[in-house]
Amino acid sequence: MPSKSIDAIAALVREELAREAEAGFPTLTRIPSSGVIKLLDYIATLSEADRTSLIEAQALIAALHFLPAPLIAKAYEDLRTSDPALLRLQNGMSSPGFSYGLRYLDLRMHRMMVNDPESVARMAETRAGLDFTPRDDLPEALVGTTQIRDIRTAKAPLLRKLLNPMLRQRVSAKPEKRPGGELVYEGAIGDVPLRVSVIFSNMYGQMHYAVTSSMRERQMLAQRLTYESLFGANTGWDYLTEDNAARSIDLLDQLLVSLAGLLERIAALPGPD
Repeated sequence: MPSKSIDAIAALVREELAREAEAGFPTLTRIPSSGVIKLLDYIATLSEADRTSLIEAQALIAALHFLPAPLIAKAYEDLRTSDPALLRLQNGMSSPGFSYGLRYLDLRMHRMMVNDPESVARMAETRAGLDFTPRDDLPEALVGTTQIRDIRTAKAPLLRKLLNPMLRQRVSAKPEKRPGGELVYEGAIGDVPLRVSVIFSNMYGQMHYAVTSSMRERQMLAQRLTYESLFGANTGWDYLTEDNAARSIDLLDQLLVSLAGLLERIAALPGPD
């Protein structure tokens, strides 16, 4: 099936990314994810010119998510391994400054490490050889001023209790259980059909969500998309607490609306000649 112009899709994605960046990332700042925290901290180190270059490159690579995988695999790999802004992002995110800070661990691992004397001792040995001080501070936008030992992480029953009524109202869907613990809510926002996948995990991110949508008559396909993946952030919500759980699920509602709006705009683009 012929696809829409990648450049046209990228232009729409770029508008979304630029709008969020120019406003100071008010949406990303509220996403309870260590991957998003890490990305925002990296972006804060960039000059305005480098930030613009990253948004340009990320818009193009994000646009590929709206095309069938067999058609974009090579283009995705070529872009990921050749674009200077994306290469700087990869190198920056894997640099020591973003590898040692407890700030970039999920909350459960962070709490486990500071409560384990052996882990604390090993961490001190490692840090003694560093020429910088790793960041251990927690983002106040997500956890306020609560100390890590006092944070109560949100568990699946609480998240499910909040999630089900939100998705029932937003996409008019009840969960369908799939193998592996996946919950699938299949419905629509306006004229945009959506399949929202949610997985609760005891090992990695406390909650993973992803959106799939297909409007074949309008030559539009999106597979396992998240709002934060448009910006190149790792997905998985691992900063969920009992205190921020309700507002985080409210935020997810807003993210689904934003994604549906973007999908609708992409579907409205003309197809190739």
